[in-house]
Amino acid sequence: MTRRAAKTAARGYGGDHQKLRRAWAPIVELGGVVCWRCGRLIAAGAEWDLGHDDHDRRIYRGPEHLLCNRGTNRRGRKRKRKPRTLTLITSRQW
Repeated sequence: MTRRAAKTAARGYGGDHQKLRRAWAPIVELGGVVCWRCGRLIAAGAEWDLGHDDHDRRIYRGPEHLLCNRGTNRRGRKRKRKPRTLTLITSRQW
């Protein structure tokens, strides 16, 4: 049995959230909106979320990059990511 994602409203994003996101969508799609969390532009066509305040979910802060939003825990801190491993490629084997 496959597990399906809950509908938007079932996850706590009701009519107000959906209405506000629809209002932001055409502006974000043009690529001129700054992510409220990191301060960089959200590229036209990029995936984005309507971000909440880190301490009060009833407060909307504005559009943010998908990874900026989903990479933050409820206390507003960035989640720790696994360290990347660096592979060095050289022109000859030593």
